Amino acid sequence: MKSKVGAKDPSVELGPDEPLVKYPVLNEVQLSSRWNLSPKTLQRWRSEGIGPPAWHISRSVRYLMMEVEAFERKAQVTWKSSAGRALSESSPTAREDAIEQMMQQRPARRDQIFYSAKDVVDITGLPAHWLHQNQERLRLGIPFYRLANGDLIRFSIKEVFRWEVHHLHPCRTHVGVVADAP
Repeated sequence: MKSKVGAKDPSVELGPDEPLVKYPVLNEVQLSSRWNLSPKTLQRWRSEGIGPPAWHISRSVRYLMMEVEAFERKAQVTWKSSAGRALSESSPTAREDAIEQMMQQRPARRDQIFYSAKDVVDITGLPAHWLHQNQERLRLGIPFYRLANGDLIRFSIKEVFRWEVHHLHPCRTHVGVVADAP
């Protein structure tokens, strides 16, 4: 399996007969690279309510690609509303919409494609120790497969994505909006 990952395009090229895998969630480093900003700028913006909705999974900050793209479309005019609130607030169905978007990217296959922990880290931007360390995988409930008498650990991108989206919770709440518990 050959890998090709770019900071501005978090994806992995599988081979000549496999399509490109695009993971619809960015971490803070990937988004800061996409916008040519420092991660500290994104952190400040998040605390000021500027930018696309941010989500937490454990201590990691994540951004749904569809919300980043929606923010970018609105940002072509201005980056901040006159009231100082974020231009893009997460829709009530954002997580479900992101799952649907991911499921439409790849045609259904008869055989499942399994990825190594390294490939999943490259594709998703999730912390490597979550996938490499058995205790962390089990603690977090990350779905995985034991192959070859349990000696080989592999992951399904679709299942990892569903797990992540299920465990996301908003980084900030807006006035009058109550955040759902994870």
